[in-house]
Amino acid sequence: MSREEALRKRARELLESKQVVMVVGHRAASTKGKAQPAFIAKPEDAESLIFDETCGQNLAGHLLKVKHLGKIAVVTKGCDSRSILVLLKEKQLDRAQLHILGVGCEGVKEDGKLSDSCITCEYPNPIVCDEMLGEPAPGDRLQTLNPKPQTGELTSDERWRELSEDVSRCIRCYACRQVCPNCYCPVCFVDASQPALVGKTTELSDNMVFHIMRALHMAGRCVECGSCARACPMGIDLMKFNRKAAQIVKERFNVVAGVKEDDAPALTVFDPNDKQEFIR
Repeated sequence: MSREEALRKRARELLESKQVVMVVGHRAASTKGKAQPAFIAKPEDAESLIFDETCGQNLAGHLLKVKHLGKIAVVTKGCDSRSILVLLKEKQLDRAQLHILGVGCEGVKEDGKLSDSCITCEYPNPIVCDEMLGEPAPGDRLQTLNPKPQTGELTSDERWRELSEDVSRCIRCYACRQVCPNCYCPVCFVDASQPALVGKTTELSDNMVFHIMRALHMAGRCVECGSCARACPMGIDLMKFNRKAAQIVKERFNVVAGVKEDDAPALTVFDPNDKQEFIR
């Protein structure tokens, strides 16, 4: 039995036995070679579920929209499970109301090319799940498949110039925010009016405030799934910002988002021994 067949069979069983009220997974989209989220509530509809290299969207954020319905089963690869852990720690989800179906991920492809976030992925298998469907993915396969080229350290002026070039292309469509599983604030800071924290224009200054503040909000929370970069219509490598923030959090606090069940979110813990050399 293939992994996809096992997924459909198990989803159908869970729905028929009423162990869950819904299975959240992926189905083929109308555009060839693409997948879209699927919300399966009828056993017979489980036949539409797929899991392959097109299933790139992180499904964790969709759980926030359907959690009120009852116990939900969710198809979970490594990055989805890391996002679920972040949401559990932030009290946005109830573990008892989830049935996590784990699948080993061999990487997400767009136009036949492996996603950058998958190239550097260290967690292709779920960190936490209730049952695995099929064999786990080799833990070191993705990193050796197409290693990301290393670049030399840039000067501060070079970094600012590169950042400005990227950010200046932003059209403020907020696709990155909408697709992010860990962006769940009822009112985003860019939409706040009292006070108005950032302008609505696509001027460089407004764009820069949006992206810098969003990167700070994602520090210690981003699981590097790459959904934001894949959703960006302007081709901005948004993971460049998030990956740098994740690197700093790991170096300073020895925390990687969504890989341990028992540690607190990095930026919620005060330690008087934390480095403070940046305070002038």
